[in-house]
Amino acid sequence: MMFRTKWINGGLGLLLAGLFIAPPALAQEKKPVQLDAITVTADKREENIQEVPSAISAFTEIDLEDAGITSVQDVISMVPNMTLSTMEGVEQVNFRGIGHSMFTGKNPVVIYVDGIPTDQGAFYDADLNNVERVEVLRGPQGSLYGKNAIGGIINVVSKKPDNTVQGKIMAEVAEDETYGVKGFVNGPIVKDKLFFGLSGAHRETRGFMKNDHPDQDYFDDEEAMKAKTLLRWLPGDRLEINLHGGMNRTRDGGRSFISTKEIRDHEYRDPDDRFENTTFSSALDISYAANGATLKSVSTFRDSEVKYVNDWRGKHPSSNKAIGDDEYTTFTQEFRVQSPDTDSKFKWLGGLYYSMDDSKSHDHSVTYNSWGWDGFGYFLKNNWPSDTEERTMSAFGQVTLPVTSRLNFTAGLRYERIDKELNYRHKMSNPDTGEELASNPFGGTPMPVAYTAEDDWDALLPKGVLSLTMNSNAMVYLSAAQGYLAGGLNAFSDDKDNVKFDEQTSLNYEIGTKTSWFDNKLICNATLYYIDIKDMHVWNSPSTGVYIASNAAEAHSRGLELEVKARPVNGLDITAALGVNDAEFDDYTNMYGIDCSGKTPQNSPEHTFNLAVQYRHPTGLFARADMQSYGKTHYDDINSVSRDAYEIYNAKIGYEAANWDIYLYGKNLFDKEYFEYMYEAIGQYTVAEPRTVGITASLRF
Repeated sequence: MMFRTKWINGGLGLLLAGLFIAPPALAQEKKPVQLDAITVTADKREENIQEVPSAISAFTEIDLEDAGITSVQDVISMVPNMTLSTMEGVEQVNFRGIGHSMFTGKNPVVIYVDGIPTDQGAFYDADLNNVERVEVLRGPQGSLYGKNAIGGIINVVSKKPDNTVQGKIMAEVAEDETYGVKGFVNGPIVKDKLFFGLSGAHRETRGFMKNDHPDQDYFDDEEAMKAKTLLRWLPGDRLEINLHGGMNRTRDGGRSFISTKEIRDHEYRDPDDRFENTTFSSALDISYAANGATLKSVSTFRDSEVKYVNDWRGKHPSSNKAIGDDEYTTFTQEFRVQSPDTDSKFKWLGGLYYSMDDSKSHDHSVTYNSWGWDGFGYFLKNNWPSDTEERTMSAFGQVTLPVTSRLNFTAGLRYERIDKELNYRHKMSNPDTGEELASNPFGGTPMPVAYTAEDDWDALLPKGVLSLTMNSNAMVYLSAAQGYLAGGLNAFSDDKDNVKFDEQTSLNYEIGTKTSWFDNKLICNATLYYIDIKDMHVWNSPSTGVYIASNAAEAHSRGLELEVKARPVNGLDITAALGVNDAEFDDYTNMYGIDCSGKTPQNSPEHTFNLAVQYRHPTGLFARADMQSYGKTHYDDINSVSRDAYEIYNAKIGYEAANWDIYLYGKNLFDKEYFEYMYEAIGQYTVAEPRTVGITASLRF
């Protein structure tokens, strides 16, 4: 606590320094050594990132390639106070102490890929091939984006094809029989009118976890395939139409978890264990530049299928299985009207949003077979083949008013209504015969259980930002925003009267500075925040298949985020990102009657830190070294299951020619052993990847 408080207090000093000792605007003469300007569309218009009064992390195509970023998890590892971990195939994001909502399935940070939104942990992935940049907006985002986000937005922007033909092919070979290939090509179909973009990727690995089962050598194999198409049509000077289509397919052997807290590289697992996720997505984006306004329509559709067969208790893998066969479909429609990009003084935007989210569980079960290894002796299949429907309607808008030539005030507002319906089904049966049981052998209650529950939530979410431009090199801003995540219905509870849980709300306060120094050779951006959280979504799982949803009455989170970029000489780049987070429950008694007040919420590390130093020599030589550090992290509400702080180190060297390059990379160079996730209730502990060395080669045209 003292460590975090010291950093937070130090961050306040840094912010004040940025306000009162702002670097002066330097002479007109441009220096040859300076950082490149980054253009973002965070406020739905193209702007220099240093001129946007909010906390944003941005990564260009070159940034992604240099850092070896190929996945959303890699992006998140570069963002202060943001982490991602995997539990039973679900990607769980935590940002500033706000984590994944188990029974809504939603992460606090929404991913947008060319306008296609997702916050569901089961599909938390994005195709980063043929991408122009990735923007990470930190803090609630409800007044600018159709889909509400209580924590932030990851905005993936693909390259827009034009009259220039360009492409790239990359191959990878690494340890553990890892092979990958990906590429893209962009160009014109009809000059000045119609353009295309095609990209694809395939990667597979044998894995590093040895299987003690005699019929399989390794059990954590993975295979992923991604494909994306883009069509861009310019039928007139004012009209632009973009069509996106994508397909992702991943398959693995059930992840690298073991059944003990002692880290090891082997486990006894059933060779039939598998996890498969197939997703098709599409988006139609239409923009029209009218006189004095830009009109935009974005329609998206996503269909996903998830199938898995997995051990849930490592001691008896052939007898205890979690089985899933689920389908998810989402349709969204967003309409926006906004001021044109040419209007830099008075900015405004308004929009309407509608979405339909449906999930169908054909089989969502756990099979228990205790014959021969305990004293109870039971054999049954516990199944929850339930369906849910969610409908969201919202109106949102934001306006920026120039109070003076240097002082701006931004006001935003969102109204949102969400309707949910749960068709709950719970049955128990004999796995061999399929015969359904008439009563629950563990409690004697009648089976099957079936009911329909529905409810709705609505909210009005304001936002305000006051920004002051000190000079061309410095800005300070203050913001306050209401965060919101609707409540839900517990799809694993036989008790209809207690199936509902409440919405989670937050008041977010930020003060930040954006500064550049020494003729833009150094950029330093800092943010201090405080979040007052009400009714935080929490859950407990006393055993497999038993999940209890509730709300923690009160919690808070406060912290510091600091991002630094420097280019002291040509070719040498230094980047760093520090996040210090102090989050705790203020009022929360868990399902066991234990007072958790003062405890840290799950998956909230005390700090995150990354540092990278790289050098690109004019002769083509390239070298990079980086490190990532994470503070102590707790995995239960009473903080009895924890992971100690750790660091990992990576390196990359290579040669870059005009049209090709080759690199040798090493990840986790010192072979640090740690768990990515710890699930104490059922004895699952996910082992992180050991040291990995590989080679990549690329050809550009």
